[in-house]
Amino acid sequence: IQSGKRGEARAPLMTIIDDYNDDKITANDAEGLSLVGRAAHLLRSARDANDAFNAAEKVGGKQRVETLLWRAELFLDKYDPGHAGQVVKEALKLAPKDPMVHVAMARVKLDSALDFGGADSEIAQALSVNPNLAEAYFVRAGLALRDMDIDAADAAAGRGLQVNPGDLELLSIKAAGRFLADDAAGFEALKAKVLGLNPEFSRFFQIVGEFAEWEHRYDDIVKMMGEATQVDPSDAKAHATLGLNLIRAGDEKSGLQALQKAWDKDRFNVRVFNTLNLYEKDIATQYVTVEGQTFRVRYHKEERAILERYVPRMLEEAWGSMVKRYGFMPKVPVSIELYASTENFSVRTSGLPNVGIQGVCFGQTLAALSPAAAEFNWGNVLWHELGHVFAIQLSKNHVPRWFTEGLSEYETIVRRPEWHREEDPALFAALKGGRIPAVAGFNRAFTHVDDISDVTMAYFAASQIVVFMVEEFGFSKVVSMLPRWAAGKRTPEVVKESLGVGTEELDRRFRAWLKPRLERYEKQYVPDLQAPPLDDARKAAARAPKDARRLVELALALDKDGQHQESEAVLAEALRVDPKQPDANYLKVRAAFGEKKLDEAARLLGKMVADGHDGYVVRMKLADLAELKKDAARMKANLEAASRLDPTQAEPLQGLYDLARRQKDVAGELAALRRLSLLDQHDRRVWRRLLRLLVERGAWEEARKVGESAIYVDVANPEIHRLYARALARTGRHVSAIYELNSALIAGARPGDAAEIYGELTKAYAKMKQDDYAKQALEYQKAMRGASPPAPRAMPD
Repeated sequence: IQSGKRGEARAPLMTIIDDYNDDKITANDAEGLSLVGRAAHLLRSARDANDAFNAAEKVGGKQRVETLLWRAELFLDKYDPGHAGQVVKEALKLAPKDPMVHVAMARVKLDSALDFGGADSEIAQALSVNPNLAEAYFVRAGLALRDMDIDAADAAAGRGLQVNPGDLELLSIKAAGRFLADDAAGFEALKAKVLGLNPEFSRFFQIVGEFAEWEHRYDDIVKMMGEATQVDPSDAKAHATLGLNLIRAGDEKSGLQALQKAWDKDRFNVRVFNTLNLYEKDIATQYVTVEGQTFRVRYHKEERAILERYVPRMLEEAWGSMVKRYGFMPKVPVSIELYASTENFSVRTSGLPNVGIQGVCFGQTLAALSPAAAEFNWGNVLWHELGHVFAIQLSKNHVPRWFTEGLSEYETIVRRPEWHREEDPALFAALKGGRIPAVAGFNRAFTHVDDISDVTMAYFAASQIVVFMVEEFGFSKVVSMLPRWAAGKRTPEVVKESLGVGTEELDRRFRAWLKPRLERYEKQYVPDLQAPPLDDARKAAARAPKDARRLVELALALDKDGQHQESEAVLAEALRVDPKQPDANYLKVRAAFGEKKLDEAARLLGKMVADGHDGYVVRMKLADLAELKKDAARMKANLEAASRLDPTQAEPLQGLYDLARRQKDVAGELAALRRLSLLDQHDRRVWRRLLRLLVERGAWEEARKVGESAIYVDVANPEIHRLYARALARTGRHVSAIYELNSALIAGARPGDAAEIYGELTKAYAKMKQDDYAKQALEYQKAMRGASPPAPRAMPD
């Protein structure tokens, strides 16, 4: 197989299968059954392989490290990192120092959670045992490529190739580096070398394609996967990858044909199964695509009527603004796909049912959740994703991830004040902890993360770099970076030519710009509960056993690994070393709350304040404590203190609003909601209640502005449209008021509400001297008040 003679490998592999069928390998032979499973996998028969491994495990296969690693490879091959992780953990118990087990765990951590730090730690452990392990260098090279550290990737691949100059995977990942470096000659030479060693090694294109996808090279992936299917026509995964990327490029017909070929060859590719199901069962029956000159928009049929009134209008506004500011016209039409369920969206974008994001751009096509799928600001998401179209196409798919994410975040920041992330505390902690990378390697902020909060912080940090660059150098110079990346220039060269400074100077000036913006945190306690990889944390604590912060990090790492008892012991040691260590005390506070030990929590919080570690999070915990003790006055005082300490956070304002509502303090409600709407842009309840209160109080101009914002959050709510219409009418915007009243009807106003809406339409048409429409609206109102009211219908806008 490794030499490109898969057909010749079939005969010897089938002898193992035949021995099983002839009962030469019995039901009690764990080793034999394991070999059957491995042979079946190499023969590309996943079902038989899984059945054989199951049988082997029942009779002792779980005690064989090799069996467990083979099984993990099968699971990873079929996009099941969860089960792969389970069997690798079992292998780790049997052989905690086996380097191949650590390599397998690194692959699991990458596939299941993109845990780059954890994977790097596993590879370090593997190489500490066997410094000549080629498989470990393959993973290490991949980690470097995801950070676009091509030199480090080349070095890792080169070190592995010293051990085995003919290693196909290492040669392939070296070729991936040449591809990302735009070294066409180097790439072609390595491709020729790999295919010379193994003319059937279609995995070459899979390896390069994985890193091409990370850097937005979608069109190149389609070309590569087409070549892969020629190299090995029986490679189902190549056909699958080709199909998924053709669909991403907007060629759904060809993409589905490729996926069907993949399915015919492999019935165990869950991504193929899910995607074919999506198109055959859901998209074909529940969605409709509307063609336009600039945009091709896919809606769920039940949402089309209301979304069609707002989505194209907003997209055209964004398009016009960006074309003017970027001086660039992307290829049209751009496909916009809006999915009414999180599962539909996830499968469309990844083939898997839950990717946990709201939108994604593939350069010419973007997909997003629709308002029916979740509670979020759809306007923000679509504007952000459309920004990627400009960055990706203007850079010819060469823009670094950090820059395109930062630029799209900047786009939303300048469009509307509430379209802004509030991640200042996380940014401060990352800055203080040295976790904000230099600009030349800023992609690391997106790869070296522990959880979703780190990803959110990375987006925010990238946005702040772009905000800084625009303020310091001007938007046109920032945009001028994109065509320089398109020309194949590396980031240091791009920065120097566009901005006139080096990356080190840019870093220095950015941090100097950032410092006063985060100054309020210097005088308060800000938690930094980042858990490093467990092995790294153990080593760091061993080197500095009297460093309380290192002990806290070890406690966090142990807790994350599920070793809670040892974590508590290490945390106790941290407090013995330094009784005032703030993170250790804060962790004890959280534990006390979890165990409902309120007096202990109060004591610890008082101690933190006395120790000089007061801050936003401390005041929020004190507010929680007051609420549990039903002390409204103290709760309010601490919420107000928390909000003063950090005005960017929504949680204390939510608490103040709830408190004001319980106390029937309308002025307090309104004050909290006004501030909250600028911080919690995705909460429909906030916008709805704020708009109601403003309309009730006759604050018409403010209500008009709030109504405009609320549409981007709660477009399918008839009440929002109706309240917004009242504000528009009272500020003399009768045409727009009529439009919103009709939207309220289209959004599904109830018969009683519809009758009132027709009454408002009657007045609005009369104001516009459209007497025929006013008369018609009045007739509709009477019909809606009848015994059997008809379904509401919209009138002319």
